[in-house]
Amino acid sequence: MNIANRFIYFFFGLTLGIIAVIFLAKKKNIQFPYGPDARTLKSIRVKEHRYFSDQAQQTYTQFNLDSIQIAYLLTQSDVDFSQSDTDTKKPCQTYRINGELKEMEVSLLVKRCDSSATFEEIIIQKKN
Repeated sequence: MNIANRFIYFFFGLTLGIIAVIFLAKKKNIQFPYGPDARTLKSIRVKEHRYFSDQAQQTYTQFNLDSIQIAYLLTQSDVDFSQSDTDTKKPCQTYRINGELKEMEVSLLVKRCDSSATFEEIIIQKKN
């Protein structure tokens, strides 16, 4: 078997393998959160306890937010690491998360600890 045939068989098998992995990943809803934003947001999403400060609770009720919108923000937003306090020596890190909901720009300040996430601040601005 010459080298050209080997490459053809190799790429054919590789293509079938990639298609199988993609199909299984979609069927089982497997996610690959390898970026720093995705890992940070996932670590906040999976916390057992979520708390809201007084300011965050007021904004939450004033703009009629619900848990589905917060969950959406924790999957589709971006973490601004330049405005975050990510010192790993402290027991809790603070992250600035910026996202969008319909006609609003939302900025969350979340304090992530070992077993809880506290929403310290929620800032909402209407889009023009």
